[in-house]
Amino acid sequence: MQSTDKRDTSIATLSQMQMPGTRVATGTPGFTVTELLLVLVLIGVLSAISMPALKGFAGTRRLKASAYTLRSLLTFARDMAVTDRTTYLVVLNLDNGQYWLASSETFNPSSPLRSALTAQNSTALAAIQSNINNTNRTPAGTGNSAQQIPLSRASGILGVPHAMDQNVTLASMVTNYNGRTVQADSGVAYIHFSPNATSEETLVYLRNSRNQIMTVTVEAASGRVGVRQLVPGEIEMLGFGTEN
Repeated sequence: MQSTDKRDTSIATLSQMQMPGTRVATGTPGFTVTELLLVLVLIGVLSAISMPALKGFAGTRRLKASAYTLRSLLTFARDMAVTDRTTYLVVLNLDNGQYWLASSETFNPSSPLRSALTAQNSTALAAIQSNINNTNRTPAGTGNSAQQIPLSRASGILGVPHAMDQNVTLASMVTNYNGRTVQADSGVAYIHFSPNATSEETLVYLRNSRNQIMTVTVEAASGRVGVRQLVPGEIEMLGFGTEN
């Protein structure tokens, strides 16, 4: 009797397994086509929602990077003025968003762009002459060693232009020349640092395509450089309109 019951149970089980539409457990979960399509649609919707935020984040990051790079060059100019005991300047071309380091020895306020080329040529000439002197140096002890021209840390970057990051512009610059406040929205302007680290009170405004504004400030008494991002209320008060 027990053998017959076991046989009947086995036959019933096999019959159920062979019935059409009966699902057989395999131990591995799967997904239907409908479920996969639903996941893809959700991914597409979330990507479309987050894309503007990601673009805004990238624009803000580039704006901050440009501001801090300009601050670094201004700080370097201040340090070199103290070290070399000569006036150094950072020249800004507001029309094409470029700026570069200049020395009072080669800078001409009436022709700043030509001064930049002069500074680059002077740097190249000094480097070439230094290499020639090193090559032709006579052995020690002869008393006829060629005199070398020392190159300062600033020599390699004098007149070399630095550009703003993508979609970042030099919107404006407000400074003091000879005791009077001057605002420049185009053309070429400059910030100088004297051998005792003093400068002129200066504000440089950097703007991106989302009309976000960063300021780079220079203190007159100490020449210290700072960076700050303006809030929307400050931007509106200053009259910066949205870029087209």
